[in-house]
Amino acid sequence: MECPIPVLIMNRILEFLRPPVFSDAQKDASVRLLYGLMGVCLGVMVVFRILHPILSEKPKSTYLSVYLIPLAVLISHILAKKGKLKAAAHFLVGLQWLLLFFIMLREGGVQSIAFSFCMVLIVFSALVLGNIAAMTYMVLSILAGSLSIYLNENNIIEPVFRANSNKAVLLGVSIGFFMVAILMRFALIGFRKMREELSEVQLYAKVGGWTLNTETLELTLTKEYLILLGKEDARESKTLSFDSFLESHVVAEDRDKLRDILKESLENKNDPTFSVDFVYQAIRFDGNPRFIQVKGKFRDSIVGFGTGQDITDKYLSQEKLRTSQELFAKIFQLSPYAISISRVSDGKYFDINEGFTRLFGFTREEVIGRTAFDIRLWVNPTDRVGFTETIKRDGILLNAETLFRTKKGQIVHSVFSTRLVVIDGEPSMINVVQDTAERKEAEDLRILNREISEQNKLIEEQKKELEETLQNLKRTQNQLVLSEKMAALGQLVAGIAHEINNPIGVISASNETIRSYFSRSMQRMEEAFVILQGLQEKARDDLYSLLRKGHYNQELLSPKEARERTKVLEANLKELGIEGARSLAEELVEAGLENALSDFPRLFTGRHSRELLMYALDEIQAARSCRLIEMSVDRTSKIVYALKNFSHFRSGGIKTAVHLYESLDTVLTIYHNQLKTGVEIKKDYSAIPPIQAYPDDLLHVWTNLIYNAAQAMNFKGVLKLEIYRIGDYEAEVRISDSGPGIADSIADRIFEPFFTTKSQGEGSGLGLDIARRIVENHNGSIRFESSSEGTTFYVRLPINSSGDFV
Repeated sequence: MECPIPVLIMNRILEFLRPPVFSDAQKDASVRLLYGLMGVCLGVMVVFRILHPILSEKPKSTYLSVYLIPLAVLISHILAKKGKLKAAAHFLVGLQWLLLFFIMLREGGVQSIAFSFCMVLIVFSALVLGNIAAMTYMVLSILAGSLSIYLNENNIIEPVFRANSNKAVLLGVSIGFFMVAILMRFALIGFRKMREELSEVQLYAKVGGWTLNTETLELTLTKEYLILLGKEDARESKTLSFDSFLESHVVAEDRDKLRDILKESLENKNDPTFSVDFVYQAIRFDGNPRFIQVKGKFRDSIVGFGTGQDITDKYLSQEKLRTSQELFAKIFQLSPYAISISRVSDGKYFDINEGFTRLFGFTREEVIGRTAFDIRLWVNPTDRVGFTETIKRDGILLNAETLFRTKKGQIVHSVFSTRLVVIDGEPSMINVVQDTAERKEAEDLRILNREISEQNKLIEEQKKELEETLQNLKRTQNQLVLSEKMAALGQLVAGIAHEINNPIGVISASNETIRSYFSRSMQRMEEAFVILQGLQEKARDDLYSLLRKGHYNQELLSPKEARERTKVLEANLKELGIEGARSLAEELVEAGLENALSDFPRLFTGRHSRELLMYALDEIQAARSCRLIEMSVDRTSKIVYALKNFSHFRSGGIKTAVHLYESLDTVLTIYHNQLKTGVEIKKDYSAIPPIQAYPDDLLHVWTNLIYNAAQAMNFKGVLKLEIYRIGDYEAEVRISDSGPGIADSIADRIFEPFFTTKSQGEGSGLGLDIARRIVENHNGSIRFESSSEGTTFYVRLPINSSGDFV
């Protein structure tokens, strides 16, 4: 619906009469003052026109000059609408002053009402036009007043109301005071708005002000600074001592820093060029830390002033950027690949890594500032042309095969990759060259992994065959339940099942460990290579010593002992600030490396100490898993061998040198999972030379005795293993448990075939019988002693006196 024409006309008039609005607070305040003066002028015109006829005669020429005021207001309004505020103000003030000067000459000079209005124009000029304009109009007003006095005293002009001069002066001054008060009101409103807008700008920019009295060391924080520190309801500034500020709003680590800055500032307070610019970590009222950048200088020798700005986001971003740049620099320098950075504009290199110098033989000085053509790097320059087109089109080139020439002229078959980036505003290229010889090594590693996987499959097939054998034995048990021998055989099946499941479980767990190890071998090698490049030579030697110690460690700890050692090691690792201290301590203790922190301290202080240690532990655990698989496979073969020969035992194979402590520790390793939760193992091994024996047979003896001892204690108690030398020709192994002991009523039957004290299906009754036969086959003896506090088996074997001591 269209508006009526009168309404449109009225809207146009109102739009024309509406004062301009500016976003600049200073301009907006000037507009308020200008239009306030316009209102004052119009008001003065009306008052003058009303009061003048009452107080004096009516010279028409005076009224004609007064009628020029609306014209002056209109022209000033038009200039202000066009944004010419100073021109509008100068025109209005100048014309008003001319009118006042004319009226003073007509009305009696300084005795006229008009003279007091000069004060209004002077105040307005000071607020809007500046000090020069104010001084100019003040001087003109004084000169005009002096001129009017001279003209009046010489009767050149005749005052209009000399008789009522006191009343006229009082009236004029009063009106002048009133008009000045109105102008000051407009000025204060404008200044208050400017201050509020400035405060809002400071809050938006997270800036606050401060002043410091160098004599009293009192610090005054503005309202904006207090809000910066989290006091959202701050309405005015706050003064407190410098020490109170440090205790309340500065983190402990930065307090000495601020005290040093204050000390330096006080020493330079008389230097007008001295200033401070620093960052400290503040504590807000809510306890949260923020980073504040402080800038300041001295106003005089007593007062210092400045600002504080919250730069937390910027500071943290810069820290992240710095960390990222440091990480890139380390990766750049430690990468085994040849990496270079060149400018797109001229192709000149401005950075290369050690991999580049190592692969191509050039020194850094020979490459920086030169191009690939300058050092004759490209064998086929046409390759570079094609690569350049691809990079311009896609911005990236990946795994392009090409030939490069080394400094000595050797041809390197390589894979070349590059990417466009912007570094310090300069388009650049990051180039990576990989020698394909390394790829050949990786291919060999993949072949090795494939062979290991095939071996793992073979182990799985053997496991299935063993499980099928176990099922066949169980079916045989059901067919032989009618006779005592068949019943015993059924018990044997259950016992054998128990014996077979243990090595099968070890094989499965160890196989999974090895599979996990090789699944990330490439990634681990790359990570380890990068870390090793950054290690010092002594640290690398420590790493190799740690690996050797872990590979040859055979010690098994009781759960209690392992927990105690883990607790101590965890506390030491936490003191070093190492992440994941608990899990790392457990793995080090399990690998027998609980003393690694004291033996190899350099491996625990680097930035990548945890990754380096985890790499070493992976290597040690993989080696141990391989040994466990080998021992478990041997163990299953021995079980089948014992099953085949339980009725007529005979030994086979060739005697070899056997270290008794290794043989015992092998069994402890196999039963580690069963023993670690509740059995405390104590070992006391004397120096005994190796004996000539059948290693598989002895393993069977130790397996039976150790497992029987653990079962007798319900897998909770103390298991003690001892090796002693008896005379010059015999060694004695003692295996003790803290179980309830063997009853006297069955002590004579312990070594009888098929005799067992275990529940049906838990034992065959053949274990000790076979153990006795093995020992006797070695020309040794086996006996036991038992009480209510436990049982000890004594196995005495002949030794070869010519053997080397362990």
